[in-house]
Amino acid sequence: MQQFPISAQVIYETLATDATFVSMLGTYSFRAGQEAPALSIVTAGEDLPALRKVQGVECLIQDAGDITVREYLTGDSPDMLVTWSLFLVAWGDAKGADLQVAAQRVCERFFGATSVQTVATADGLGSLVQTKVIINSGMPIRSI
Repeated sequence: MQQFPISAQVIYETLATDATFVSMLGTYSFRAGQEAPALSIVTAGEDLPALRKVQGVECLIQDAGDITVREYLTGDSPDMLVTWSLFLVAWGDAKGADLQVAAQRVCERFFGATSVQTVATADGLGSLVQTKVIINSGMPIRSI
């Protein structure tokens, strides 16, 4: 049975269970001393709670996507396609090449995904480069 990226949660679960992708990620260090892979779902502009430090490649999945309606001439209900945005950010000792390898893995998992807008981040933030990956809800997830 094919699975589709119909929500940010589905994208998160797909990537969180992909051992190859998780091995490419850096870590979140929290104030209480715990560490976790740098993978999360966020509302645009939201900070992660109790986060002290990010190291390596971080993957942020936005919890709201952009909607495109596909109308049918037959009068059937329209098809709603959602375009999800995922951001990969290179922090600390991670380089653009690390970010590119992670972006390639995401694109391997989600048919039709594209990495766009790879840019240097603002000085002083501690990150070096980021890229946006666009995932289309109408394209299946590749099982690996």
